Amino acid sequence: MILSYANNLETKRIIINHVFMKNRIFILIVVMGVCGFTTRSQTLSPTVISSSGGFYTSGSAMLSTTVAEMTMVQTFTSASNILTQGFQQPEDMTTGIDEIPAVSDGILIYPNPTNGNFILSFTSLDNVESSIRVFNLAGQVVLEKQFTTSTGLNTINFDFSAYSQGIYVLELALTNEKGEKTSSYHKINLVY
Repeated sequence: MILSYANNLETKRIIINHVFMKNRIFILIVVMGVCGFTTRSQTLSPTVISSSGGFYTSGSAMLSTTVAEMTMVQTFTSASNILTQGFQQPEDMTTGIDEIPAVSDGILIYPNPTNGNFILSFTSLDNVESSIRVFNLAGQVVLEKQFTTSTGLNTINFDFSAYSQGIYVLELALTNEKGEKTSSYHKINLVY
């Protein structure tokens, strides 16, 4: 009987402690909600931090542009809403031609960089039909030449002093007796 009474007291004490803990947790949550979770806001003025770009505003819209990873962001505002949208370029995507050493497959362009006058020198195993095309960076053909190579060393002089400063791409296309065409591309740096 004494053992049974002690077990009942222990059970009652556990139940009372459990209810008391629930009340404590509830009170703690209410106090944290009232004190700790207040709403705060801030106003930020539009800013563009970038090597290039700008911020433009009119009566109805704001436009923020940058040249970098975040390429364009546009923000629209009204009395109750702010909408910022844009697109990112997460990877650096470039198009180009790898630097080629001065001598590539027996082809030599010198001096490069050039001030306008340069020499193309290459070796041919046969007398073959050949063509040279020079492109600007917009892809336009600025020079086109047809010729027949001679066996051995071939040297061609160029005068680009009438062309504007920049980077050009020279295509040397050689066609053998079987009609097979091989082309090689070379960058020319024209500086004044």
